[in-house]
Formats: sequence, C-alpha cells, structure tokens
Amino acid sequence: MKRIILLAMAVGAATITSCDAAKSASDSASSMSTEASNQMDSASMSTDEMKSYLMNNEEAQEKLKTELVNNKSGLQKKAIDYVKTNPEAKTKVADFLKTNPDAKGKLLEYVFSNPELTNKLMSYIGSNPALLKQAMSLIGM
Repeated sequence: MKRIILLAMAVGAATITSCDAAKSASDSASSMSTEASNQMDSASMSTDEMKSYLMNNEEAQEKLKTELVNNKSGLQKKAIDYVKTNPEAKTKVADFLKTNPDAKGKLLEYVFSNPELTNKLMSYIGSNPALLKQAMSLIGM
C-alpha cells in the first residue's frame, strides 16, 4: 500500500511540474507575440501610417526630439535649416540667436521648448516622406 501511495505521489508531482513548465512556455510565447505585435516596423507601414504614428504618438515625438537634439544627423541639419528659413519660424529663431549668440548648439532645444515651433517642425518632417523615413529610423523603427 505504501508503494502505491508513493508511486501516486511521484506521478502527481511529475504531472504538476510538467504542467507548470508547459504553462510557463505558453505564457512566454504569448508575451513575445504580444510584444512583437506592439512594436511597429516602419518598413511595413505606408507613408500615411508613419505620419499618423509620428504625429499622434507622444512617445515617438519625444524620442525624435531627443535624437534630433543629441545626435548629429542629416535630419538634424535639415531640421535646423528648416527653422532658420521657414518664414513663420525664422523670426523667432533669429530673435533667439540674437539674444543668445553662443547658443547655436541649443537651437533645437529652443525650438522644442516652443509648442508652435515644435508643431511646425514635426509637420514639416511628417509631410516629407524621405525625412519621415529618416525620423522613423532615428527612433528605432
């Protein structure tokens, strides 16, 4: 009788361990699948989808702002050129540079501290497919 009880306990423990491992593997696969579906890939997105993503996603905009301020890139240069030459932005930018002549490196920080200029720059990037692709690349998409 003792042998039967011990055998039943051993089989029960093995079954529980086996079920826990299967559940853990299933949960892990489900988590990976959810994570992959939440992370978008710009290569599979249309230009309109990329623009919508950038313009409506605050986290993506914050990442882009950080990248533009901190990392030299072709997009950074084009962003600076845009705010210096855009008729609606250049007056504010010129005023900033006049009052802060040593702050050329801080120009994009100034732009991003001004919601109106930020919106203009984001709209400019979003309306140009080549710049939009560069922006998406900068934010890791």
